[in-house]
Amino acid sequence: MKRVLLTGAGGYVGRALAGMLLARLRAGEIDALTLLDLSLPPLPTLRGLRCLEGDLGDASLLDAALTPQPDTVFHLAGITSRLAEEDFATGLRVNVGHSVALFEALRTRGCHPVLVFASSIGVFGTPLPQSIDDDTPPAPTLSYGAQKRAVEILLADYSRRGWIDGRSPRLSGVVARPSQAQGALSSFASELIRAPAEGRAMTCPIGPDGTMWLLSLSACVGHLLRAAEVDAALLPGQRAFNLPALRASAGEVVAALARRFGGGVERLVRFDPQPALQAQFAAWPPLTSTVAERLGMRHDGTLDTLIERALQPCPLSSPIFQP
Repeated sequence: MKRVLLTGAGGYVGRALAGMLLARLRAGEIDALTLLDLSLPPLPTLRGLRCLEGDLGDASLLDAALTPQPDTVFHLAGITSRLAEEDFATGLRVNVGHSVALFEALRTRGCHPVLVFASSIGVFGTPLPQSIDDDTPPAPTLSYGAQKRAVEILLADYSRRGWIDGRSPRLSGVVARPSQAQGALSSFASELIRAPAEGRAMTCPIGPDGTMWLLSLSACVGHLLRAAEVDAALLPGQRAFNLPALRASAGEVVAALARRFGGGVERLVRFDPQPALQAQFAAWPPLTSTVAERLGMRHDGTLDTLIERALQPCPLSSPIFQP
């Protein structure tokens, strides 16, 4: 991992991953780092760092992003599940079309990079099975999940042909997104943690018994970095696998917040279950993540640890990453 490209570097997960990659660049572990998104936060001037702003569908921008040729690509660029469901054409163009453009540009250059694609548990649809493991057949019932699954399949084929060394870890509910970044349909999971922690009231659109798969941002970023480093021989043939996640009910999350911040936080949460969200995002069964665990990946362990990590600031907010 010497020449790295990160798409979607301005997003919630992308900013945190960018922070970790910047630390490696400062330490001399990375020679060149290119960050790309529609817009990026202010960043320091560092030797080897390039910041590119624009649409990944712009051929000239993509050409610039791939010069010099990266040996590792983290592909996080895309639109959220809410927008993908509300605007099918944009979801198809961005989530699928831009991914194909990236894969094709890499294929024609012959650079054969490791490519980590941030897929999603959205590839599983309703009704959810009684349990899920790495062999559970994907059956998306949202356009976002269908688009993620389409890219998984294409990346597996590019990998089979030897053009890209692809890996498609499936992210679950990564928490806790800032309140102003609640664009995904599942973002209520972040607000369920962040709002009571900040003393704000919130209406939870799932019931207290609704079960979710949760992963802290720091654990998620660690898993993405690990996914880039493992030998391809350890990956399943289709290159897609589920990241480990902590399964918890909304009521258990509120109880954990009460342990940390006092019983008053329980009065801040009102439950108003919405049937569609309850079915898609609050009925997650037990999860077995054999592939990820074999690769050394673990979930946060306990809700108390997850909440502590979830409320930590993004690495890019650290003074060492300021311009």
